[in-house]
Amino acid sequence: MTVFVCAACLLTTGIVMSKRCVSVFNEDSGVYEEILSEALPDNSEKSFDIKGIINKIVGFDVEEPETIISEYSAVFDGTTDTDLAGGSAEEESETGESGETNGAGEAVSAEVPLPSKAQIESSVGLDINNATEYSVDLDAMCAEELSFDTNTDEPQVLVVHTHTTECYDGDQMSGETERNTDETRNVIAVGNAICAVLEENGIKTVHDTTYHDYPSYQGAYTRALGTIENQLKSNQSIKIVLDVHRDAFIYPDGSKLRVACEQNGIATAQVMIVAGTDSMGLWHDNWRENLKFAAHIQNAAEIMYPGLMRPVNLRTERFNEHMTMGSLILEVGSNGNTLAEATEGGRCVARAIAAVLTAK
Repeated sequence: MTVFVCAACLLTTGIVMSKRCVSVFNEDSGVYEEILSEALPDNSEKSFDIKGIINKIVGFDVEEPETIISEYSAVFDGTTDTDLAGGSAEEESETGESGETNGAGEAVSAEVPLPSKAQIESSVGLDINNATEYSVDLDAMCAEELSFDTNTDEPQVLVVHTHTTECYDGDQMSGETERNTDETRNVIAVGNAICAVLEENGIKTVHDTTYHDYPSYQGAYTRALGTIENQLKSNQSIKIVLDVHRDAFIYPDGSKLRVACEQNGIATAQVMIVAGTDSMGLWHDNWRENLKFAAHIQNAAEIMYPGLMRPVNLRTERFNEHMTMGSLILEVGSNGNTLAEATEGGRCVARAIAAVLTAK
């Protein structure tokens, strides 16, 4: 099956768009398979510019990937190279110039001071890719109080993975599917890094590692919703649901999208927050509260780790974010990033989230 994967939807050759789904021609079986139901334009949108839609989703001109350099990435050369300008993280760690290492010799970024509540609520100027018709002001949202309180010893955060088998560049990928069921090599590993940082900062977190996209990709969001509902019933103190993914895009020449920066000399995957809305007619009254939370995280991360964050992506789809007032998708890196870069990106954004939740 020939597939170009992008964020929470698939862009393919031989694609047929219909009501909130995409049908992909499977060359092995010779039939069309429906994939995903909440990631494409509503059926009422009779005509649209497919290139324009793709550009809005990925956040740059897909025919001119170099445009990502100035807008979104401090260090991005448009290739799948793991090396950044000035050498790779591994090379720098050998010379002692990239910060500390953990017991396994893996480079870890030096901790930066957590910003105060006043700093987080004073915007540094935030960027957003708005695919909806709603007018929003992220900078103003930074000054607003969050609608939930996390001052408790009970679990506050749930980390899940709708597309649990998404993995990163390197030998861990399973052929053209870019999926892996080994939880040490897919987004579960990134989720583990995020949870560890939150726990270190006194934020009790539940990590549900249920596979929702295997053995069948179709229906992953529906299955993930069931998992979220069950966890919220079992842990009624949870206010925040983070659905951790990795972004993806394959260029016509076969190269993969890599979004990276350096933090304290360490190669780090960039992170994109995806916030859903009720634009497609699905109930989601609290989407602005979720977006407010996204604004606080984005601002804290910009203060702590300049260059880490891609613009917030506001979408017409709901993506199961209607369950709490702190539900967001985190796209940590892309299919051109390494797992090491992604786990570092996960740690950085988790510290920004911790700063928001513990700020005084």
